[in-house]
Amino acid sequence: MTSVPGFQLLAAPAGDTGRSGAQEFLESPGGEALVAICGAVAVVIVVIAVFRMVNGIGRGRPGEAFRALTFGLLIGGLLFNLNLTIDGVEAMSGLVDKVFQSISKVSKTDS
Repeated sequence: MTSVPGFQLLAAPAGDTGRSGAQEFLESPGGEALVAICGAVAVVIVVIAVFRMVNGIGRGRPGEAFRALTFGLLIGGLLFNLNLTIDGVEAMSGLVDKVFQSISKVSKTDS
């Protein structure tokens, strides 16, 4: 990879998404506490989203109600299952890697 003089490139080595370190952390006592806290927050977010959905339907705004429920369930799911969040980060990392590889092939540069 190339860098601009005076700046450092902060990136993980190619192919390393940090999955092993994240899994080790989640299995540690501090990680287990974080999993418990995130699970509790996820339940609260989903309950709030359901109330917002009922409120939106009551006001005659079903689109707003559906949006509140959808995003509440999405955020709640990501917080409730942190392994799903790790998988999502890994998928986005792979996507970004493929984009940069495509750009470097088109521009004929090694990065």
